[in-house]
Amino acid sequence: MDDLLLDERELPETLRAWLENAPSAAFAVSLERLSDGRLLLRPLPEASPELLARLRVTMAKYREALMNLT
Repeated sequence: MDDLLLDERELPETLRAWLENAPSAAFAVSLERLSDGRLLLRPLPEASPELLARLRVTMAKYREALMNLT
């Protein structure tokens, strides 16, 4: 799955308000699609920048391995 980059103006007002109340400008969130059709966004304050960097590297390696299989 590719990254999704959105302009803040495209976001619903509820989400923009939630982001404005966030404790910092950069943080990680989990996104879960619930069975009733709603989306649950949950901040992950314990996700350090180092963890996110390692996650990006792992995802890049995974994507490269998948591309090599095809």
